[in-house]
Amino acid sequence: MMMQIVCLLIGRLLLICVAAYELLQQLGLRLHALARRSYDYWQCDQHEFLRRAKHQLEKLPQHLVLVIAPDDCYVDASLLKLVFGYAQVVGIPYLSVYDTRTPRLGYVELSHFCQPSGKSDRCYLWPLKQKKEQSLQPNGCKAVAANGTANGYASNGGHYAQLQVYQIGSSDGHALIADVCRELYENRTTTQVQEMLKQRQSLTDGIDGMLNKRLGFAVPEPELGIIFSRQTCTYGLLPWHVRFTEFHTHRSGRYFDAKSFAKVLYKYARCEQRWGK
Repeated sequence: MMMQIVCLLIGRLLLICVAAYELLQQLGLRLHALARRSYDYWQCDQHEFLRRAKHQLEKLPQHLVLVIAPDDCYVDASLLKLVFGYAQVVGIPYLSVYDTRTPRLGYVELSHFCQPSGKSDRCYLWPLKQKKEQSLQPNGCKAVAANGTANGYASNGGHYAQLQVYQIGSSDGHALIADVCRELYENRTTTQVQEMLKQRQSLTDGIDGMLNKRLGFAVPEPELGIIFSRQTCTYGLLPWHVRFTEFHTHRSGRYFDAKSFAKVLYKYARCEQRWGK
């Protein structure tokens, strides 16, 4: 009996030590983030930094996907807007967000700060287009638009195309593939399915088309993914579409800025995909 009590006390003591270690680690990350944020605010033009970094990259992804862990409490709308801005500056046209959290635990609804594209209820454009309210001055010259631009161009010279953003849900993972496989099996005797089965590429293209039809949008498969989590896990993210995706994990709570984004892009540019060779 005494031995069991001692073991129980030791176990609880270890749990307390682990919890204290994680708490101190998170506190250190937040203090480091505060210092980095202050430095970036006063010393670093992040967009200019990314524009310079872009010229040093051998390749860029056309489609970036962000994966947010269920227990992450640091990724919010402000951080997503920063990442969207970084992707827009370097020229990434497509970006998907896979937020596995619930609304009570921080789930970010893209419709709150993105413009619907009209293609699907999960397809958006960012940033929002602001209406240009131009009027004539007494001298006959055009006034500056309400959004601080003249003739549609920003005063600092930067002008970027809108980013195409897609919101991915948990139902778009294994359940979607299972639904497609079920349909293929039920129609296995049809001419269309028989033709698809003759060549592997035809079958791949057919599955791509069926999945895109169910998703409601057709975009290039994501070449690069950033996971905001304590561990590397895709949490069921589009298993068919991300089979060739390069994933990089950014620990929850760690500060994310333009340098962090550029570091991920550098790693992706140096990575050589051998395609199983």
